[in-house]
Amino acid sequence: MKHWMNVISKYYQRIVNSIAFYPTIIAVAFMVFSIFVMRIEFNDLVIELKSNIERVLVHDSNNARLILGTIVGSLISLMVFSFSMVMIVLNRATSTLSPRVIPGLISDKFHQVVLGFYLGSIIYSLILIVNIDAPGVDFSVPSLGIFVSMILAIVCMGLFVYFIHSISQKIQVDFILNDIYKLTKKELEGVDHDNAKKELPDTSDWITCLAKDSGYLKKIDGPGLTEFCKKHDFRLNVKVSIGSFVVKEYPFIEISKELDEDVIDQLSSYFTLYTEERVSDHYLFGFKQISEIAVKALSPGINDPGTAVKAIDLLSDLLTKLMEVDEQNYIPNSEDEPLVFVRPVPFKDVMFQIIVPIREYGKKDVSVLVRLLDCIKHMIYSDIHRKRFTSLLISYVDNFLTCSEEYIDNKLDKESINDRLREINECLEKEQQFQLL
Repeated sequence: MKHWMNVISKYYQRIVNSIAFYPTIIAVAFMVFSIFVMRIEFNDLVIELKSNIERVLVHDSNNARLILGTIVGSLISLMVFSFSMVMIVLNRATSTLSPRVIPGLISDKFHQVVLGFYLGSIIYSLILIVNIDAPGVDFSVPSLGIFVSMILAIVCMGLFVYFIHSISQKIQVDFILNDIYKLTKKELEGVDHDNAKKELPDTSDWITCLAKDSGYLKKIDGPGLTEFCKKHDFRLNVKVSIGSFVVKEYPFIEISKELDEDVIDQLSSYFTLYTEERVSDHYLFGFKQISEIAVKALSPGINDPGTAVKAIDLLSDLLTKLMEVDEQNYIPNSEDEPLVFVRPVPFKDVMFQIIVPIREYGKKDVSVLVRLLDCIKHMIYSDIHRKRFTSLLISYVDNFLTCSEEYIDNKLDKESINDRLREINECLEKEQQFQLL
């Protein structure tokens, strides 16, 4: 049963993150609502209510068709325009930012709700048109339903105005960067970390299981997996970090004893793998998206170093917070037994993935080099007491200077770089300090 629940959970995540999810739900709700309105339209209580507000109701069938037809045509135009605006945002994000940010933009709930409200109002109005002059009723015009349709049309116009305001913000690179930054920061704050780690046992005689599918390892169902391991009396070691890309048939996990094939199939259902990179799945994807936006901004076709500089500033803060995170190397169960061992994402791997591409594309731009040095300076200051990553950070400063050496050819640039080196040297031992240019 648990196996099927995990399979259903995977498909549920895919459906919920689809751009069509909320519009479909809202459209079905409006369809049900229209049927409900038709059922009560000629109820005695409703007829009495309509007699009190008859001045705002439509009583002529021709006028009713005209009004509903106008509403349907107008809402279709609004829906097409709104959908076109969403496509423009996605196209702009792909061409000027990074294709990896698209899943986050698609999953924006407000845009989906607006499109769903348009679609639902159209369906509602179409059902009303069908019921005008319907046989078998004493009244030929569903006047209350038409009144509700007019209210929905007014609401749709209000949503359209706010939609334009929202889309004009979300198309801005600063808004997208800040959104990714906040989500990544939230994911970092939610990471399970504990200084008390468990020693990984000798796994030389453990059995290696291959990956059943390809994709990014997004999530591990910790409580369910530890319960499963305890039930079948074995321990497990995950050989890849969350956020890593896993290829089918790649050595994925190690288990302490041999299991039946059907048990191994159930075991794989506790791991979620798919190809989209969503920041809400793991903080590493947020780092990568901000880094890719910076790299894209430095490309010759875009040539926007200002965006790259802001991206580096945001990465500086996130990397400083990541340095403080000490992830657990195991997933505890209710009794804190080390049944499932995981591989935390190494800090040096994160640094290499996000900093090196920016360095490579920005090595000719002194403003980018200076901001990268500022980034490392902030991190060294943050690590001044623990000194866990100081050696690594020093190597990056040396790497920056080496790669950009041939492009630093004037006094003003050298002075700006030397100012950063002096500030960095203040945090280093004498033998670690850098020589000024």
